Formats: sequence, C-alpha cells, structure tokens
Amino acid sequence: MENRPPTELTGPFTNDERSYAIDVLKTTQADLHQSLEGLSDYQLSYKPSAERWSVAACVEHIALVEGRIFKGVQFGMETPVNRERRAEISVSDVDVIKAMRSRKNARLAPAGTEPTGRFGDAAGALQAFDRVRNAVIDFGQNTQEDLRSHYFDNKIFGTIDIFQALLMMANHSERHRKQIEEIKADTEFPR
Repeated sequence: MENRPPTELTGPFTNDERSYAIDVLKTTQADLHQSLEGLSDYQLSYKPSAERWSVAACVEHIALVEGRIFKGVQFGMETPVNRERRAEISVSDVDVIKAMRSRKNARLAPAGTEPTGRFGDAAGALQAFDRVRNAVIDFGQNTQEDLRSHYFDNKIFGTIDIFQALLMMANHSERHRKQIEEIKADTEFPR
C-alpha cells in the first residue's frame, strides 16, 4: 500500500482499495478464528493477572468495538458527500494500519466496550463479531459509494474517511488477536 499524504484527494474509492479492504477484513477474521481454535473454556477464561484481560474478554471487546465502528461507518455513509472535509484528515492509510496493529501503546477501552461477559462466553462473542464482520465485508463488496468522500470521526485519529475506518476495524481486531497470542504465550497459561 502506498503511503500518500492524508489530505491528498484519493477518491473515488478504487477497485484496488476495495480488494485490499475486503482481503484484510477476511484475513483478520480468519486469523482471529485460528487463534481461538482448540482452546478450552478454562484457557479462554485464563487471565495473566487481575488487571489483564482473558482471551474471552479480548474477543468480547473486539465484537463490541466492531459493532460501534460499523455504526459510525453507517452514519458516515448517510451524511452527504463533502470532499472539503478531506482537509480535516491528518493521518494516512498506513498511519491508521500501523497505529491500530501496534501493541506498543496501551489504551483504555472506550466506555461501553469493556468486557463484562454480555455475550455469555467466547463462542457467543465470536458469533457477534462474525455477524458484524460479515455485514462489513458485504458492505465493502457491494457499496457503490465513494468511501473516500464520506467520513468517520474518531477519538484517536480525528476525522478519517470510511475506507480508513474499514482499515481501522480490521486492524483493531488484529491488535487484540496479538494480545490473545501474548496471553497464550504466558508461562502460566493452562496447557
């Protein structure tokens, strides 16, 4: 992916961008499933310490954030096209990807996305995640709108375009999949 200046008008949304977004959404979904494969309920609920999350908690958080971002995407798509808002974007596509994938800077979960067991268990959280992710993939594959001319306001990045919001979503799940792998690598993780 080319790292272009963020305010450069990159629309309309290209077929290459669409293919990239769909690929990364599908790949990160499959990778999350693979990270959970074969884990027992005991392993899914293991916490390395009282203040850290379990694998199940990570999956719940991913599902909650995924739903929240997709609602923001839908809202952004309902807002009329406004190419002038492009000047408000201060991050490139690559900046979004790198920031979301990185595990270097810990962030507090946004209010309402903290794990509380609301899906029952990891399987329920994974089903909730899959429902939203599949809807996002369907949206990305079928929309005829210019995703570069609709916007999403985010606390981390400020204004980004909807294509960048799809990248944020895919790479947020990857960030927490890496967290899951860290939990599984813990020396006390049940074998």
